[in-house]
Amino acid sequence: MLPQAGAEGINRVFKLGLEVTSPAFQAITGGAKLLIVVSYLLAIRQLRDVRRVFQYHGAEHKTISTYEAHEELVVDNARAKTTAHPRCGTTFLVMVALVSVVIFTVAGAFLQAAQVLPKIENRYLENLIFLAFKLPFLPVVAAITFELQRFFAKYCTTGPLRVLLWPGFLVQKITTAEPDDAQLEVALASLRATLWREQAANAPVRDDRIFESYPALASDPGYA
Repeated sequence: MLPQAGAEGINRVFKLGLEVTSPAFQAITGGAKLLIVVSYLLAIRQLRDVRRVFQYHGAEHKTISTYEAHEELVVDNARAKTTAHPRCGTTFLVMVALVSVVIFTVAGAFLQAAQVLPKIENRYLENLIFLAFKLPFLPVVAAITFELQRFFAKYCTTGPLRVLLWPGFLVQKITTAEPDDAQLEVALASLRATLWREQAANAPVRDDRIFESYPALASDPGYA
């Protein structure tokens, strides 16, 4: 509701005279979505504990990039990797806002052409009705965004098409931070444990174990 209310406010202040279902109105709504998300992320990044979470987020990206590069899961290899990753959930959030502009522009054009909705003189009521019309499309937006992100991550990581990933990478600058070596060890150990459980899905669950260092864990017969 907030992005659409923001778009309506801009429409009134600047006397744009835009229809609620018009492409320009939907573009402003999408911009408002991004503004709200980015502002929120920038605000919580100032909190000490959240920034630490974002460091672990960066460690996660570095670790999975090391694994996907078929390199040994050690701190030196992970440290050299970037904190950006094309399949990040942050990129998904950005893409949802952009895809929703396209989807709801098409939906709005359909409503106008088919005259599905009667002409409503009350602007507030018109906004509420169109908002209610958009809600069932949210799973569609999420599904299309998910498939687009998978496609971009597979085919657009190199070459000129990499520019399609830049909006998500820019926002990832907020939600990731450079981790320290101890955080990298946590991420690497987590991946090793996950891979072990994946490869030995039917093995009995063991009790928790404590290792005195990451090298000790990495040399364990299971985690190695």
